[in-house]
Amino acid sequence: MKYLFFDIECANCYNNCAKIFSLGYCITDENFNILEDKRDVLINPRDRFDWYVAKKMMAYPRSIFADQPAFPEFYDFFKGMFEDEDTIVIGYAVTNDVHFLQDDCKRYGLTPFTYRFYDVQQIYARQPENNTAKNLEDSLLSWCGIEPENLHRSDEDAYNTMLILKAIAAYHGKNLPELLDMYPECGGRTEGFTMEYGWKKPEGEGKKKRHRGGKKKKDATPVEDAAPDTANMMEAGSENAALFVKYLESIKPKKTRKPPLLAGHTVTVSLGYQRYHFNEMLYLAQMIVNEGGRYTLSTRDADLLFTYDCGEEGDHRLAVAEEMQANGEEIEIHPIKVLFDTLETSAVRLSRKPKMDLSHLKEEPAEVVDAFADKSEDPTPV
Repeated sequence: MKYLFFDIECANCYNNCAKIFSLGYCITDENFNILEDKRDVLINPRDRFDWYVAKKMMAYPRSIFADQPAFPEFYDFFKGMFEDEDTIVIGYAVTNDVHFLQDDCKRYGLTPFTYRFYDVQQIYARQPENNTAKNLEDSLLSWCGIEPENLHRSDEDAYNTMLILKAIAAYHGKNLPELLDMYPECGGRTEGFTMEYGWKKPEGEGKKKRHRGGKKKKDATPVEDAAPDTANMMEAGSENAALFVKYLESIKPKKTRKPPLLAGHTVTVSLGYQRYHFNEMLYLAQMIVNEGGRYTLSTRDADLLFTYDCGEEGDHRLAVAEEMQANGEEIEIHPIKVLFDTLETSAVRLSRKPKMDLSHLKEEPAEVVDAFADKSEDPTPV
């Protein structure tokens, strides 16, 4: 058997459709001997590069892609690699890449590939140690003691995925097929536009209605019944809401990059996050300004929306942004993690920030400000 390690980078995923600009790979035998050295296939995505991709995830200058062939010209080559009956495909968070290939096939009217695959991210998560890293970079450092030099370069990421799996195999004293046999739930198969994947979220995971105001403790009231942390909420008309509006008007940049990553952008986030994370939003708004951007309470004033799971409440701002896109208006939609990554922070880090001192804003009476309502539609409270 041969083992194809691969990784994909995309110019954007607008309208839930990926546009591939590179596919990197390397091929080994069952003992991790290199049969075909790493290679990065550069592809003209025939679409624009997302701002975040262009600023944070490009291993090459954008200018070179205009002269590259488009995906259909590589189709037969990729098909031969992926559908080889003696080949098993392996990636890191591989289901994303599986979908990316399906998207480009669909975009160009091509038949998707049929192949078996395994996910290294799920395999490392089942290890008795070094199993807490969430991304390729941290996992490589944990298992191999290596810091990657060319993150988001597809051939390097594919090769590093192989190194992680090789280290895990050595830990167990197994070769590659023996290791994969240990984790059948980490494998799957794709055919046409369907995908069967062995790993499933534990029953009920992601289905509970979790209130964003508190954490579940042993022998305590279930999370969905717990009272929210009202001190960290800001419903329309509340003191916190009024303070937040005044705070937005007073923010000055404290530091900037060259170039600032959000220069010229107007940002908003889903109400499900904003409402229940008052203190975090204060820090986020400052970080956004530090990066040259501006935070807005109105979806229609924004050109970037970062989404958060709003549960049964639904995501009002996402609905407005999707309507704007349908009408041809310029607004990009990304998960809130993209914003956290851009600002080099995380939900956990923000939650541990000390309570911000807003005493200077309380010197004047905090008025109930109508502007806190989202002006994107009729005045729905924020």
